[in-house]
Amino acid sequence: MPPRPDSGAVSGPIRRLTWAVAVLTLAATFVLAAPTAVQAQDGWLEVEVATVGVDLATGAPLALVHEGWDEVLPIWIGNVEAQAILRVLQGEVPPRPMTHDLMASMLNSLAVELEEVRIHELREGTYIGSLHLREEGRDELREVDTRPSDGLALAVRTGARVRVARHLLGGVPDVDFVSTERNRTIARFRGMTVAEPGEEDRSEWDIPADRGGVVVLHLGVGMATRGLEPGDLIVEADGDRIDGVLGFLNAIQGTPDETPIPVTILRDGTEMDAEIPHRRTPGRIGD
Repeated sequence: MPPRPDSGAVSGPIRRLTWAVAVLTLAATFVLAAPTAVQAQDGWLEVEVATVGVDLATGAPLALVHEGWDEVLPIWIGNVEAQAILRVLQGEVPPRPMTHDLMASMLNSLAVELEEVRIHELREGTYIGSLHLREEGRDELREVDTRPSDGLALAVRTGARVRVARHLLGGVPDVDFVSTERNRTIARFRGMTVAEPGEEDRSEWDIPADRGGVVVLHLGVGMATRGLEPGDLIVEADGDRIDGVLGFLNAIQGTPDETPIPVTILRDGTEMDAEIPHRRTPGRIGD
């Protein structure tokens, strides 16, 4: 397992946000052409959506598979795999087929369907996956080992469903990242997931249309003890008024890991003080 660079504060990734913003500009949500309901059968979680994000500590790309934002499995991937996924998100067709395009074309020409991609094991810090293939005219499935990053790149090209072993979600470390989900920027920081509020968020939590900031979508273990709740609109962080996720990240850059961050939130029309706790030490899991 490659060591994770010093996670430090968010100052490092902010210096690298030029690359991150480029990824975000390209990374619209992709929905796998599989049953839309998230299902768990025999210890497996069928993932409804997968996105590409950026690790805030290192600037490295991540493949994110998740059920809502309560259970997120980050898988570090290379630039090649990230670009392979992003090309599909953009609807870009290269002049000549790239590696994953070639693999998808070969399966199609051989009348073999990629029915499912599974991420089933964590071995020495690396996720292990498999492709489940069905040959035309045959009932049994063929299983082929794969890196999950390659499996995801193939899944978005073929519409195959993706399943994750539920036991893998129990020990996922807190990872700070920024990604794009349903055409808005989302970030996870110190176990808290925030986003620019959409129409559904404003309706559900009575957030005024004229108020900027970031809405809290999900809180990790222990976060609620600091006065935060899902639906809170963070309008100020560390003394700076904020408007949007990137503004939020800029406001908190440079804060030491062991230092809580004071924030001002809007809840039920009233501004009040709260706190983002110190960072829990994350680990890194490869692809």
